Amino acid sequence: MYPLVQDSRLGTLEFHKIYEEYDGPKLFSAVNALGIYYLVYWIDELEDGDTWLYVPMSYNRLEKLESASRSLRDAFIYPEENSIFRIFTSFDGEEETLTHLTAEELTEEELPPIDYRIECELAPEQEVVSSITNHEIHISKPSRRGIMKLDSISKILEGWSSLYDEFVRTINISDRLVPVDARPGSFIVRLESNHYEKVSPVIDDFFGVLTSSEDIHTTLLSMKIDVDVVKEFLSLVVDSSYDFKLTPLIDGSFPHQLSKSAAERILTELKTSELTYLSSLRVPQADDLKRVFDVVIAKSNFQEVNEFTLGITSRQVAYYLHAARTLGYLDRSNQPTSAGMQFGKLDENQRLKSAAMRFQSSDCGWTWISWASGKTLADIPNGSAFEFLQDCVPTLNVSTARRRSKTLNSWLKLFKPITE
Repeated sequence: MYPLVQDSRLGTLEFHKIYEEYDGPKLFSAVNALGIYYLVYWIDELEDGDTWLYVPMSYNRLEKLESASRSLRDAFIYPEENSIFRIFTSFDGEEETLTHLTAEELTEEELPPIDYRIECELAPEQEVVSSITNHEIHISKPSRRGIMKLDSISKILEGWSSLYDEFVRTINISDRLVPVDARPGSFIVRLESNHYEKVSPVIDDFFGVLTSSEDIHTTLLSMKIDVDVVKEFLSLVVDSSYDFKLTPLIDGSFPHQLSKSAAERILTELKTSELTYLSSLRVPQADDLKRVFDVVIAKSNFQEVNEFTLGITSRQVAYYLHAARTLGYLDRSNQPTSAGMQFGKLDENQRLKSAAMRFQSSDCGWTWISWASGKTLADIPNGSAFEFLQDCVPTLNVSTARRRSKTLNSWLKLFKPITE
C-alpha cells in the first residue's frame, strides 16, 4: 500500500500525523513544502489498489478536528475550499490516478461515518512540547527496498546527539537537543534546542570540513572537536547503510547531506590520519605509574577511588582514572573491564608487563611507535615524548605538551626494557 501520493498538484508531501492504522495508515494528515495540510481518508480496497480522499485545509481547521470538536465527515462535506481529491494508488506503487472533485460530487459510501471523530488526545501525564523546531534529521535508505531498522535509526540519532554536544562544548555554552516529533516515510525527526542559532555556524563549518578539507583530521583537531566522537558518528552511518540529512529550520542556513559512501570514505581517511595524528584526549597525564596500578586494583576490588583514598586532588584523581582507561583497564564509566579484573590478580612483574603490552597497543602508544618508524616500544628513542607530541598532537600548546611528555617519558622508561 502506498498511501502518500506524490503529485505536482499536491506538492511534495510528508506524513504529519497518523490517527488510525490497520495494515498501514488509514487516516492521517500530510503536509507539503509550502505548509499546506491535507487530511487523508481511506475509502476502500479494490482488486489492484486503494482509493483515498485528500482534502486540503488550514492548520487551525486540522487542530479542531484533532481535538474532536468537529466530526471527520464535516471536513469533506464543508471543506474550506470546495476542492477534494479522490486518489487511486496501486498496490505495486506503479500507478496513481487523481480526480478533482467538489463536496457535492462525493457519494455517501465515500464519506466517513456520521459522528466519526479523530481520537488524538494526549495522555494526562504527557507533557505538551513546544512545536517550535530549529532543525530536523532525515534518515533514509539509498535504495527503497527493505525495512528501516529502529535500532539503527536510534543509534544514528544518539550519535548525532553526541556530536551536537561536542559542537556545544567548543563554543562554551550549555545546550541540548530535545525531540519534538517524528514522521514516517524514510524517517524524519524534528529537534529543538535553546541555542541552535549559536551552534549552527559550528555545524556548517563541520560539514564544510567533511566535504572540502584536504586534511580533515588536522582541521577537526584545530576546531577542538573530538575526532573519536566524529568517528563514532560516521561508523553508525556506515554500519546502518543509511543516508543522513540535516535540514535547518531557521533562516540563512542550508541543509547538509552525508551519504553512507561519503561517511565510509571520511572514516577511512580519519583512521589513516591517526597513524600520524593523535587526539589530546588519548594522551595520559598521570606521572606515577604505581598509583595508576593502585587505582586499577582498587577498582577491581570495587573499592572507592577519590581524593581522600588516594591523598591527591580531585583533578589528579581524574588524570589517574583517565590513564587506567587509556590502558583499557577501566571502561567509560570507570568500571573495571575484564583486563582490569585480571590485573588485580597479577603479581608486580606481571602487572608491569601487562601495562606495557596494553600501552604499546593503545592509540597513544601505537602512534608514538609509528612516529618513530618502529614496531614496538623498544624502537622509540628515550626522551622523545615532547617532539612526538609537538608533531602528532597539534592541539597541545607548548607548556601542556611539556607536562604530558613527562608522563610519557616516565612510562617509556619503565616499559621499554620489557619489550626489548
